[in-house]
Amino acid sequence: MGWLVVGILALVALAAVTPVRIAIEYGRVGENDHLVVEFSAWFRLFRRKYELPVLLQKPTRQGPELKAKVEKVHKRSEMDDSIQDVNFKQVKQWMKKYQDLLKRVHDLQPVARAFFRKIRCSRLEWHTVLGTGGAAETGTLLGLVWGVKSMLVSVFSGAVSLRSMPRLSVQPVWNQEVIRTQFRCILHVWLGHAMLAGVRLLLRWQIGRRREWKTAPSEA
Repeated sequence: MGWLVVGILALVALAAVTPVRIAIEYGRVGENDHLVVEFSAWFRLFRRKYELPVLLQKPTRQGPELKAKVEKVHKRSEMDDSIQDVNFKQVKQWMKKYQDLLKRVHDLQPVARAFFRKIRCSRLEWHTVLGTGGAAETGTLLGLVWGVKSMLVSVFSGAVSLRSMPRLSVQPVWNQEVIRTQFRCILHVWLGHAMLAGVRLLLRWQIGRRREWKTAPSEA
């Protein structure tokens, strides 16, 4: 029994000091989107990769429906799954679940902010090529895109710890309609910080449940 406890504590300690690398890549050419998210640890000895290229968009009664193919890479094996029927109705359901989580977890935002500050960003690139076919419209859109990028990067840098200067560019094309964008971000976080944030969320979840129980009207 004693060796079992020691073994469990050793595994927890090893997990706590495990660095996790998160690589996010997003690209858009015309109407085609492509998103790749890879989680890796111990010099990519352990890794899992999710690839989501959008294959089809079609209108339905509930709104646009997306069909995508998900490629999971775990160690050296690959598995293909398909995700279908992603529409506005499901997005609303996800948002409702998120709002319920905010209500049930007491003081969720301080926990989230504290965790995000532990995340280090070693690389942030965002390059865009765009054009509307007209010089005046392209120039106006160019300034708008620069403003949006600057605002988003400012918010992002306030949430996580940036370790390198962001590389941003917006290249205009004056004589044709085109839109291409490429985003790449590499994040690093210690698994122990994620575990600690999970424990704090669980404790605050329990506090929220106790408050709901205390404030619930008693039955006559």
